[in-house]
Amino acid sequence: MAAEEAYVLSPNDISKIRRYVQHKYAEMPHERKVEIVADAVGRIIHKQLPEFEIELKKQLTAALIRTVVVERQVAVRTDDIFEVCLNELDRTDKPVIEQLRRWTEQHLNSQIDSLRFVQLLDELTCSTDLAQVEGALSWQRLKERIGDERKRAESGSDSSSPALADVIALPVQMPHSATEKANAARVYRPYVYGLLCLLLIGTMAVFGWSMTPFSGHNKEQPKVQIVDPEPVKPIGDGLPAELRYTQVDKQWLASFLESKSSILAEKAYMNEIIASAEAFDIHPLLLFAITGQEQAFVPKTNKYARKIANNPFNVFHSWKEYNTTIRDSADIASRTIVRLSKNRPEQIDPITWINREYAEDPNWSKGVSTIFASMKRQMETTSQTKEAID
Repeated sequence: MAAEEAYVLSPNDISKIRRYVQHKYAEMPHERKVEIVADAVGRIIHKQLPEFEIELKKQLTAALIRTVVVERQVAVRTDDIFEVCLNELDRTDKPVIEQLRRWTEQHLNSQIDSLRFVQLLDELTCSTDLAQVEGALSWQRLKERIGDERKRAESGSDSSSPALADVIALPVQMPHSATEKANAARVYRPYVYGLLCLLLIGTMAVFGWSMTPFSGHNKEQPKVQIVDPEPVKPIGDGLPAELRYTQVDKQWLASFLESKSSILAEKAYMNEIIASAEAFDIHPLLLFAITGQEQAFVPKTNKYARKIANNPFNVFHSWKEYNTTIRDSADIASRTIVRLSKNRPEQIDPITWINREYAEDPNWSKGVSTIFASMKRQMETTSQTKEAID
């Protein structure tokens, strides 16, 4: 399949899904429609990945949605999938790389020796300019390298090189009727994808795919309604000075979080949230206050603590449906705060203004504001006490 045809999901496909859901389920609550669209997009991408374990598929799907669908707003293509795999996979994990090799063979219609495939991956990642380009280049380089080695192997030239025998073409001869069927399949494939999308959405609507609430210390908050298709520059446009980034006392913050038995007190989580706040010019305590409102700061006593800590902001609906990394979810939450802060009327409280779309519960902003003010006051009091002692 030519590169221009090898797309998995395009922005136009997503728009069609949104329009269909809006028309078909007009009476359905907004957050439910958002959920259906997000799930449809995720599942379509999920099915095009190599046969990895389910958790790895979720990780790669989340990365594709973040980098291609949300940030770049372009079609998800085969080369994007390969690029994400190239960047995300552990190449020492032989079963995982073997699955990627089989997937690559299928898409390039070639047989590739396992050892040679690993060599090719290493060569691609060692390219000096690879980090500066999109995934199409690494995929194109792989195709060119395999094509060149195939031609040399078929011509019999340079037979002394063992690498030439490592890549050979799969048999492509077939009866005339089979050829016609293959051509027809290429013509009708986009329509088949569209039909599958509609069937997928209908199935989701029937079964609901509802999230089962869990019991424990933290009470689950209303579902967050976040669809953030517009790229936003990392600046706190619309945020007042008191909600802009400032350095915080990490020692105090860690102590505060530990008093809540919060897993976010661990540096791996706390530092990433602070880094995201700095990148988007947002007060770090505002992000932590949101985790307090959404997940009671993720207490360690919760048996799902490690998973919740990957998305304590409940971006893209909930931590169960979008389980990613703490930095990814913090960046999405920060980006959403920046976007929702724009065009705020002067007389409206900034957190209340964010509340209009971030959460369904109109009291969400009151909870976040109370937690933020309390944390800020305690940190300032501790700082003043230290200064007095010094």
